[in-house]
Amino acid sequence: MDPSIMSEDSGLLPISGAVLYNNVYGKGDIAEYRQVVFRGTDHAGWEWEWPESAGPAMKCYPEVIAGRSPWSEANAWEQLPRRLADARLTLDFDFESVGSGLWCESLDFWITSSDRPTIDDIVSNLCIWTMNHGAEPAYKGRHTKLAIGGRTYEAIFETPADAPDKPWKTLALVDTALRSQGSLELGPLVDAMIEHGLAQPTDFLATAELGSEVAYGKGRTTLRTFKLR
Repeated sequence: MDPSIMSEDSGLLPISGAVLYNNVYGKGDIAEYRQVVFRGTDHAGWEWEWPESAGPAMKCYPEVIAGRSPWSEANAWEQLPRRLADARLTLDFDFESVGSGLWCESLDFWITSSDRPTIDDIVSNLCIWTMNHGAEPAYKGRHTKLAIGGRTYEAIFETPADAPDKPWKTLALVDTALRSQGSLELGPLVDAMIEHGLAQPTDFLATAELGSEVAYGKGRTTLRTFKLR
């Protein structure tokens, strides 16, 4: 088996400062699909192919993770988790996606009550759509606009009352100026989570993640930069 390619469901492939996760959370009983994560000398990424016949619900989130995930064995980058009060970090990212079908690229941040988190320790989730290819956010709850850190977002506040299957709160943001590269200051985002009652300063930023959430289609994301500083 090529050590630079991981095709196993939920497989992990380490890269510098992070780990690739072949996340197929919504696969169900679908058998005819292909998804891998890969790494090269100066890039990494993932490829997917999911049937349109399976419908518009999201199936997967192949991704890169820095930090300690409450959902998997992913544990990379020693500076996460850290208390929200100390999470004055900047995330640099640069990727390119090509393909067909229905999918989006998003940044994901899990906030937990423990620095060794499990699913039971999840306090809240911050999701930021940074590119979109025809998908619509499935989050339920209050819609508004938010200006955070010099950027404007279409925001959805989702609570357990809106989505009883999720015992945590979610802030879903769709960037009004979608982009595939740039820098994102986490401090203003963390402050917004605290200000709106979604987390406490003593909670932990467990992960910083970037992935492609796919309903169907065929595509490839090439990751050039994913770095916290």
